[in-house]
Amino acid sequence: MNILPIRHVLCPMDLSSISMNALDWANAVARARNAELKMIYVVPTDGIVATMGLGFSEHDDMMGQLRDAHSRIDPNNHRVGAAVRQGDPGTQILQLARSWSSDVIVMGAAGLERPDRPMGSVTATVVTRSDCPVLLVPNGRQVNQTRAGVFDRILCAVDLAPSSINVMKQALGLAWETHARLAVICVMTEPVPSRQHIHDHLLQAVPPEADGWCDLEIVVKFGVPATEIVQAAESSAADLLVIGPPRQWSSTTQAVLAKSLCPVLVAHEARRLPYPSSERTGARSQTRPTS
Repeated sequence: MNILPIRHVLCPMDLSSISMNALDWANAVARARNAELKMIYVVPTDGIVATMGLGFSEHDDMMGQLRDAHSRIDPNNHRVGAAVRQGDPGTQILQLARSWSSDVIVMGAAGLERPDRPMGSVTATVVTRSDCPVLLVPNGRQVNQTRAGVFDRILCAVDLAPSSINVMKQALGLAWETHARLAVICVMTEPVPSRQHIHDHLLQAVPPEADGWCDLEIVVKFGVPATEIVQAAESSAADLLVIGPPRQWSSTTQAVLAKSLCPVLVAHEARRLPYPSSERTGARSQTRPTS
């Protein structure tokens, strides 16, 4: 297995079953790459300014609960830290992620338990405003401990915007770790330009050396983007869906996050996942577009 130089994994916690499942994933991601894992618990304030600070006993009690929570997940991983903050949860999580130079934030979503509202407001804030990628894990999705923290079947959703190139590179980096099967899907709402034109355009954005990293397929469809993307993830049994950050609240990304049953990595550009360097090159695949 190749290993991307991911050094810091952050997992916000509220000690619910949803966040405990996310901690399981965060621990697996960190263990697979020998990275440090940090948990954060934020005590929300009632207003703009807290009426009183968090006491020492409350702080120590919460730190103990975080350590106990991780011990139930993996008592043998000692590269783990915890932080307790007070304030607006979304703001505190983002501030810690930036100060700690987090490579990825791992958060939970309700998934099938709450299909009408799979993401809470804190998660939605972090997903939208984070500098680094955010891995969102549906509560019903368990870590495969036989290959914990790595992904073998990756679906990357893109459009024709220039930012999609960076989304593809982050998906390619993850595929490099396990020589994964990577499908890049582009869903257009109108049949213009042609499938072949879109396919060739996306193919040109794939670095030549990536041919030796993964089994790559480019899929072009027409329809409702979020619906087609989620269906493609389910039909291909993808264990990770990579997509760009939401450009607006009613975006394809938000719709995918509300429906996906597999983990979704929202790839942000300010602090991207590392891109592997390799001298391996090969003949570029000429896979025909899939309808």
